[in-house]
Amino acid sequence: MERVASGVVEDGDSDNPSDPAPQHVWRWCRWTRWPLSPAIVAVAALTVAFDVTTAWFDITLGHLGRVPVSPTLPLEILLVTMIGFRRLGLDRANIWAWREFLGVSTAVILFGVYEYAEHVGGFAEGLGLVLAAFDEEMVYRLAILVLVGSCCAKVSGHNWRHTEDWGVGPGVIAVFASGFVFALLPGHVAQMSDSLHALPFVALGIVLGYAVLRTGAILPAAVVHALLNLATIAAWQGEISMPLRTALAASALIALLLGTIVAGRRLGIYRKMPVPGAVAPA
Repeated sequence: MERVASGVVEDGDSDNPSDPAPQHVWRWCRWTRWPLSPAIVAVAALTVAFDVTTAWFDITLGHLGRVPVSPTLPLEILLVTMIGFRRLGLDRANIWAWREFLGVSTAVILFGVYEYAEHVGGFAEGLGLVLAAFDEEMVYRLAILVLVGSCCAKVSGHNWRHTEDWGVGPGVIAVFASGFVFALLPGHVAQMSDSLHALPFVALGIVLGYAVLRTGAILPAAVVHALLNLATIAAWQGEISMPLRTALAASALIALLLGTIVAGRRLGIYRKMPVPGAVAPA
C-alpha cells in the first residue's frame, strides 16, 4: 500500500494491517569509533616497526622471570593516550556491555596467575605473561588495525579519519593483517615446523582483532590472550595436558566471540535492520 500525505509518498502504512511487514536480519552497522589523525597513524606505524624489529633482534627492557619486557611499551602508552582510554573500552558503556565476560575472565586470570606462580614459574613470570599479552594487543591489534585500516580506507576512497566510516573492506583487511603479522613473531615462528602450523596463530590474531575492531574494547581480547599465554607455558612444563590447553583456548575464543555479539547488541551497533526490498512471509 502507498499513502500520499502532504505530497509525500510513504510505503508500508502501519495503520493498514494488509501492508506487508519488512523483513529484518541481525547485522553489524559499523566498526567501532576511533577518531584518527596523521599523528596517530604515524605513531601506530612506528609502534609496529619498532616492536617487530626489537622482537627479532631480541632487544628488551629486561625480564620478568623468563618473559622479556618489550621496549615498545612507551610508544604503546603514547598511542593509547592519543586515541583515548575511553575510546578503547574504558568508558562506562563498554564496561557495562562486557560486564559478565570481564567479571568471569578477570577471576579466571587471577586464579591462573596464582596457580602459575605456585606450580610453574613464580609470580613474576606469571605477571610477565599477562603484561606480554597486553603489550602484544596494543601492537598487533590496536596499532596494526589503525595503520592498515586507515591506509586501506584512504586508498579505497573512504573516510580514513573515523573507523566507523571505513566500510567492510578496509576493516576486514586490517583484521586479517593483524593475524598474519602476529603469526610472524619470532616466538611463534619457532613453533612452526611447516606453513600449516601458522594457522592457529593467524586464526587467534584474527579473532582477537575482530573483537577489538567491533566494540573498540582492548581489555577482553587482552584477558583472553593472557589466559592462553599462561595455559600454553603450563602445558609446555607438563602441568596441564595439551588437550586441556586446546580446550581452554577454544572455550576462551568462543566466549570472546559471543561476548562481542552481546556487547554489540548492548552498544546498539549489532541490531536488527530491515532488508531492502524484502518483506516477511505472511
